[in-house]
Amino acid sequence: MKMRLFCRDWRATTLLVAAVLVAWTFAEPKLPLPQQVYRYAFVVDVTQSMNVRDYHVDNMPPDRLNFAKESIRQAVRELPCGSEVGLGIFTTRSVQLLFEPIEVCEHLPVIDDVLAHIDWRMAWAANSFIEQGIYAAIRDIKKRDPSVRLAFFTDGQEAPPQTIRPNFFEKPGEIAGLIVGVGGLQPTTVPKYDRENRLIGYWENTDIAQIPESTTAYQTTEAAPRLPHEGYYLSWLDENHLRELSATTGLRYHRLETPQALMEALRAPEFAERRTTWTDIRWLLGLAALLLFASVYLVAGDESSKRV
Repeated sequence: MKMRLFCRDWRATTLLVAAVLVAWTFAEPKLPLPQQVYRYAFVVDVTQSMNVRDYHVDNMPPDRLNFAKESIRQAVRELPCGSEVGLGIFTTRSVQLLFEPIEVCEHLPVIDDVLAHIDWRMAWAANSFIEQGIYAAIRDIKKRDPSVRLAFFTDGQEAPPQTIRPNFFEKPGEIAGLIVGVGGLQPTTVPKYDRENRLIGYWENTDIAQIPESTTAYQTTEAAPRLPHEGYYLSWLDENHLRELSATTGLRYHRLETPQALMEALRAPEFAERRTTWTDIRWLLGLAALLLFASVYLVAGDESSKRV
């Protein structure tokens, strides 16, 4: 008799504890726990060559800019809570950070909304000096917080083609991260849109300035090929140029082909840092409650079989 009462009391107590654990999950409990997190500043090239439609991946946008944005959106969702992300844009020779790195889980709607509104019409000039842009992004991060990683998304094509190269005055590898090559390797025409985003034609070689600018911050190199006087201006992923910039800056090069591969590159061990962060433990409470519920019914089943 006493044994049966004890068993009933044990089951009741176990079910009560399990119910309390389930109820606790609704309070979204968190504990400070050490874990691997990532801190990135994503900078996206918004010059018009990024409107080229040369991606052919199922359920993904065909144009470079939106493919990069969707890849970033999916990658951010895979980063562990406690990670931080900032967003910026590049055009002509400079970078504008839209917001400083913020925690991904708490601010995911904000990150998604800003990503959705990044557009080629945000560019304040048409030229694209990729090398200067990457160097500017490195200087900006070094000034703000050198521990933040840089992920710079671009097709790597200088427009107009440059005959001079800027000097890199920083220490290679001082700012870690990725140069992400966006686009295909085959030369493709560049769409021309009006301010209402309506297609009005394609950029031609005669539309592109031929004379590069020069200052004392540059070093002279061999002359770049001149653009033809006629025909459409063609754009492609200039991997050779981006790999050169990777070697110069110490940033790793990654070619953007799928969001999954980008996520793996972003989560490389060398880009992680260990921090104590407030970690959601609802899954742990739910698992504990499930085990308690299961233990009650397993014990009840064993007792029934013994009586039989």
